[in-house]
Order: sequence, then C-alpha cells, then structure tokens
Amino acid sequence: MATGSLEFYASFVRRVDGPCSILCIEDDVMVAGSRNGELSSWDISSGSKKWSLEFEGHCSSADINDGLIFLSESDNLHCIKIEDGGLLWSTELEGSSDMVKFSEEGIWATSSVYSLEIQDYYDSAVWLFDHQGGLMGKWPIEGRAWSLDSVSGVAVVGLSRPKCGYCTVTLEEGVKYHSLNISSPVTVGVSSQKGTLMGHSDGSLSHVTLDGSTSTSIGKGSVSALTMDEGWVIGMDSGELVSGDNLGSWKVELGGVVDLVKFGPSPDEDSCVWTSSWSDSCRLSLLEIHSGQEKMEIHHDYRISVGSSELGFIALGDFSGGVFLLEDGVIGRRKEQFDEDLDPDKKSELLRRKIRELRTK
Repeated sequence: MATGSLEFYASFVRRVDGPCSILCIEDDVMVAGSRNGELSSWDISSGSKKWSLEFEGHCSSADINDGLIFLSESDNLHCIKIEDGGLLWSTELEGSSDMVKFSEEGIWATSSVYSLEIQDYYDSAVWLFDHQGGLMGKWPIEGRAWSLDSVSGVAVVGLSRPKCGYCTVTLEEGVKYHSLNISSPVTVGVSSQKGTLMGHSDGSLSHVTLDGSTSTSIGKGSVSALTMDEGWVIGMDSGELVSGDNLGSWKVELGGVVDLVKFGPSPDEDSCVWTSSWSDSCRLSLLEIHSGQEKMEIHHDYRISVGSSELGFIALGDFSGGVFLLEDGVIGRRKEQFDEDLDPDKKSELLRRKIRELRTK
C-alpha cells in the first residue's frame, strides 16, 4: 500500500497565518482562511497568489456564489470579490458569526455567544441580509446552530440543546421548530440536492427536507464529519467510517477521530472517498467508493480538518497553516514514482527535490 508525505503528492503547497479553517475551490481559484484572520486566494493553474486580506478575528465559515465569497469572521459578515479580493461590504453581528449561506433571497447567517461560566452557548440567532448587506431580519433561536442550509427561501438549521432537532426560518413566518425521532444534539450538517444531512452526537443520522425528516442510528460515537453525493459517508470520533444509500453499506475502522470526509480524485483517475483521521498523527486514507477498500494511504504531521473538492481537484488545510492542492492524474503519477524500485538514497533525494520545487514557487 503506497504511503509517503502529503507534500510529495501535492501539486503545490501554500500557507496561511495560523490554523487553516476555511477552504473553497471555485472554477480555477482556491481560497483559504485561517483562525488568525488571513484570507488568501491562489490561481490553481499556476499556483500564484491572487490576493490576500487580513482580518482581526477567526475566519469561521464561507460560501461562494457568482464570483463572490461571503465570509463569517469574528462578529462580522463580509462580501468579497473572488477575482481581486475587493471588499464590497461588511456588517456586524451580535456575538460570534458562526455560519453563512448564500440564497437567492439573501445571505443567511448564524451567530452565538459562548459563556465560560456555564460552558455552553447562549443568545443564538439566525440573520438574513440582502445581497448588498442590508439587514432583512433577525430571529433568536433556542440552542446553537451546528448546520445551516437554504432551500427554496427557507433556512434549515440543525440545533444543539435544548431543542436537539432543527428549525426552519422564513422572512414571512419567522422561526418554526421541528422535532426528530431522536433526542441527540446535531454536531454537523451538509447540504445536497436530496436535502440536508445532519449528524448527531449519539452516532445517528437525520435526512431533512421541507416535507419532513427521517433519522437512523448508524454508528458508535459522535458524528464528526460527513459528505453526501449519490450516497453518504459519515465519520465518527470513535474512528468508525460508514456509508449508505447508493454507495452500498460498508464500514471501516480508521483508528482515530475522523476529522474530514470528502469525495475527491483517485490515483487511478476515477474518484474515491478521502478521509482524514487523527490519533498521534494524521492519516489520510483514500477509499474505493462502493466497497471502502483502501487504495492509498498518506501520512502527515499536522491535523487536517478542512477540505474542498471540485472537478478533479481536492484542497486540504492543516493546523499549521499548510494548504495543499492535489489533482487528478498527478496523484497517480506520484504514486507510481513512489512505488518504483528505488534505493533509499534515491527516494530521499526525489522527495527533497520535490520539496525544494514547492518552496521556490
């Protein structure tokens, strides 16, 4: 089974100041944000930096639409042009700006305040701004939002305690709470054409649409990562990885907290499931989509918890600020290089040469 460093397989490596917290790929552009407030953009074809911005707070969430990036940062919401980094507007929220989602109706955002005294979140809210940054509405909600989706003018929000279900928000009717057939807090959520998928702290999975919801107990531990396309794959903090729907039904033990699950390019020019798990070090596992069989393994020194994939590319960000772009075709060629019958000295020189090339770009 091929292994090797992440730097070896990456087409290029870049950095942001502080742990990488946001990654987006849009057309030929990659955007990365950090917990220290840097937001930078690179051209994927050349690897050259397009622009960089410095904010005062933590970049926590972003959504891209029609050449614009909407950024949650500290207690602010920003609208930025992807082409040149131009800041079109900014607006301040009350509390930490947690998540943001573009819709045709406007820009949805969530906020919350964390209390050290009670060690929990309170004073949470859902906001709606027009496309020019004007406030259209604000609605207090019970429990912190852990997922945010927008469907046909409706915001769908996964909630922690005390509600442990979800709510829908519209400009006309405000907040409506919906219960699930489980009573476990939502920990993570993703959107897809089939609806909103929410993971829970008891290992359950909920599929939510505007017509209703279904919930199923899936695995052991708390759901820490998930992805959905033709089917779904979820990861647990116990190290368990489980698939379902049109991907068959397979289960893999990764031996560490699953931080990231994404569909992405494969060494055999197909597609596969990328997972990042953490124990004493980071392990990237590339798995066959319909069986869970491991195709490839990559080790890394730093924890990887954010990623984005599109059109044969996958971008990964780590806790040291490293940003790695990997692409279809290149991964397979690098794997063949690694698998060649080279003596240790030649293999070490190959890796050193690759790292030198990355650093000079």
